Amino acid sequence: MSNALKGLILAAGVIITCVVIGLGFYISREANAAATNGIGQISRMNKEFSEQDKVMYDGLDVTGSEVINAINKYKTEDIAVVVSTKKSMVYYNRTLNYSTNGEIEIGGESNASVKDAQTITSTNYINQKVQFTGTILRDKNDTIIGISFVQK
Repeated sequence: MSNALKGLILAAGVIITCVVIGLGFYISREANAAATNGIGQISRMNKEFSEQDKVMYDGLDVTGSEVINAINKYKTEDIAVVVSTKKSMVYYNRTLNYSTNGEIEIGGESNASVKDAQTITSTNYINQKVQFTGTILRDKNDTIIGISFVQK
């Protein structure tokens, strides 16, 4: 009888060990899924936070003075500011390259100056009292590469 009792105790121990190991693997998988989900949410929030100062212009109506402020604000970044007035369309800070399939890529440095945008006799003049509608421009990697302002 003592051998049978030892066998039952051994079997119960093996079963309990298997259940504990199974629970460990289950908890590990659930924790991994939760961590992956959390990392994805943090990445999205980080992207939204880093783009917040640019995304605010998407669909927003601003004055010409705010357009000039945006040109100055992004002059050290790789962001093209495209301003379309009734007279002209000008790239500030950087240029954009449009491919035949509709994709946009960031180009070289622009020669346009903010000084011309503020000179009333210039064809690139931006009237500071006129309303413009902003639009965000993204490349195929969903990276913001430009902001377009179109005069109303």
